[in-house]
Amino acid sequence: MVISYIFAISAAAIWSVTTLISTRAVRYFGSYNYNFLRLVGIIVLFTPYAFYNWRPIYFENSILLAIGLSSIIGIIIGDTFLFICLKRLGPRREALLFSFQIPCTILMADIFLNSLPNFYQLLGCGLIFFGIIVAIQFNKTIKDDDLENIQGNKLVGLYAGIGLAVCQAIGIIIMKPILINTDPIIVSYLRVLIAAIGMLLSFILLPKTELWSKIKNLKQTSIAISSGIMGMGVGMTLFIIALKGGNPGVVSALSSTMPIMIIPVLWIATRNYSGHLSVLGAMITCIGATIIFLS
Repeated sequence: MVISYIFAISAAAIWSVTTLISTRAVRYFGSYNYNFLRLVGIIVLFTPYAFYNWRPIYFENSILLAIGLSSIIGIIIGDTFLFICLKRLGPRREALLFSFQIPCTILMADIFLNSLPNFYQLLGCGLIFFGIIVAIQFNKTIKDDDLENIQGNKLVGLYAGIGLAVCQAIGIIIMKPILINTDPIIVSYLRVLIAAIGMLLSFILLPKTELWSKIKNLKQTSIAISSGIMGMGVGMTLFIIALKGGNPGVVSALSSTMPIMIIPVLWIATRNYSGHLSVLGAMITCIGATIIFLS
């Protein structure tokens, strides 16, 4: 189980980097277009593995239905919310709203899976959540930095961030039972494939999309595809492997430490010291993670 939690932390580290490097690309392509583009590289990357490791179990109706629902809710809807929030509010505020998946997942896991973390794990999750809020809320920012500027309607970004947290929690709860007898890498691949097919069909029905003209910008297109390979390909696969072996609420909490990891990355990128309270919040989060690992 400890290995599972290490994978969850690793997924958060990867997401913190991809969130930062993808902000400008999201603002260039738009949320929905970017979400589709990043899926393309993942499909190419994972197709050989899925081909050689395919088993008849993936044809079972219950598994296909669960993967399909998880794909629609978690990727098509949830990740589109993510990039709407990222585009309007920037990586720091998006990371703060993303952390609300912790209480959502713990509550849903208890209701639907009867899988409540033990006392020490709950304490650790609580400290992680509190530390994230303190670290992000009191992080000092640069007013004129484009990674911090709010673009568009702030309320739309706020509602999208809340929707993201709820969709991620639902996706986690749906996936947990089907991972018992399946390969998490193939499950991750199928989720991406179903989402990509659904989004491609939407582009056919809505031919006025600007995606086909914007992909001519090779720099932004390569950023979108490479960040997709890192974030969805590597990061999400690590997360699903962690979910297979760990408690859903704890895995959600550890993977939500992404905002804490964004702080030093933003510090390096913007040369802006995050502030003492932000560092304190990061320390509280680290204490919470330590309690989980020692419990």
